[in-house]
Amino acid sequence: MQQSKALAILKSGRNVFLTGSAGAGKTYVLNQYIQYLKQYGVPVAITASTGIAATHMNGQTIHSWAGIGIKDYVSDRYLASLRDKKYFRDKMDKVKVLIIDEISMLHRNQLDAVDYVLKFFKQNDEPFGGVQVIF
Repeated sequence: MQQSKALAILKSGRNVFLTGSAGAGKTYVLNQYIQYLKQYGVPVAITASTGIAATHMNGQTIHSWAGIGIKDYVSDRYLASLRDKKYFRDKMDKVKVLIIDEISMLHRNQLDAVDYVLKFFKQNDEPFGGVQVIF
């Protein structure tokens, strides 16, 4: 698939699993999409499963961004304590697009926890609380 077609799919608002061999231009396409989102004022969370990958995208780890740390599971009680933190609540309320780079390094339980956090804060039972996700 051409990079321009991949970028068009991202711009459509669909959830996307972007994959390809090394040097195929995945990071290039993601950076173009991030620039597009910022140009139009769409709040985007740029994350990765590892700190090194996060620095390559000028982002942060998904663990930190979602407030899950090293947990494989988050309780309603824990999420209620996060809701008391205005900066965290505001971040979750605003986000429209979540990018997780190096998704293969993330355990499914952690991905489930991210899904649960977004559903909780967005008060939306759609996958990831209705937020567009790019893996």
